[in-house]
Amino acid sequence: MHQRTQVRWPVLLLVILALASAGGRAKSFLRSTWAAVAPQQAAAAEVPGIETKADEPQSEVKPRPSGGQGGGQGVFAEGKLEVGDKKREYRLIVPKSVDLTKPTPLVFAFHGLFDSKNLMPMYSQLDKLAEEKGFILVFPNGLNRHWSIIPALAKDDIAFFDALYARLTAEYNVDLNRVYLTGMSNGAYFSNLIASQRTEIIAAIATHSGGIGFVAAKPPEGKHKYPVLVVHGVDDSIVNIDEGRKQRDLYLKWGHKVEYVEVPGHNHFWAHKVDVNHKIWDFFVAHPKR
Repeated sequence: MHQRTQVRWPVLLLVILALASAGGRAKSFLRSTWAAVAPQQAAAAEVPGIETKADEPQSEVKPRPSGGQGGGQGVFAEGKLEVGDKKREYRLIVPKSVDLTKPTPLVFAFHGLFDSKNLMPMYSQLDKLAEEKGFILVFPNGLNRHWSIIPALAKDDIAFFDALYARLTAEYNVDLNRVYLTGMSNGAYFSNLIASQRTEIIAAIATHSGGIGFVAAKPPEGKHKYPVLVVHGVDDSIVNIDEGRKQRDLYLKWGHKVEYVEVPGHNHFWAHKVDVNHKIWDFFVAHPKR
């Protein structure tokens, strides 16, 4: 009985996200549904993982500077941007370890359903990774705390990404060969969507506890087959492990490089137990845009 219920979760999640995109009465339904299953942060005990690694690239890729200037260092928790008729928000981290005169990697981190730009840094600790490794990190905020995952309904969110990318590359000297996406749950689905729509911009992506969603309908267009890191807990009760495996298999079928990390005994939480942040960064460093 437990297994049958668990398998239905990916379908239910897609229904929830589609309703969220439509707005209106769906919000009360979404809140009541999510309240019953909202995850709590898991303990960080070391466990072995099941991993499939992509082939390491052989040649060095030189930085491609955007030439942006004028931006400063620090934590900018209340970044605002008008996109069309909507006011969008983001949290930007530019650590002191970043040399503003040199081309710098840029990482977009997309939060999960009913998550936010302020909550994701708390459980992911990606801001500490940015300080350690010296990259620019931005947490965009989804409207009504979610991301649309149906291409036809995601136009506003894609426009937000485009506008934020344009602002950051104009204000900071971003290395255009090293722009990456990561996301948790709903944010993982959205990372797949953005990458499939912006293959000329994205170097690589890392998805955590999510699936490929409607991107599965057809292979991403564009010459650049962005590498993909998939991280998923075997005991995920929100997005079943089968969704992570499906994502892995589809990208391999489409000719993308894929690294797969399956975490035994792990539910729908950020996988600190396998040092996931350093796995993500090592994957990004190994896969600039070529």
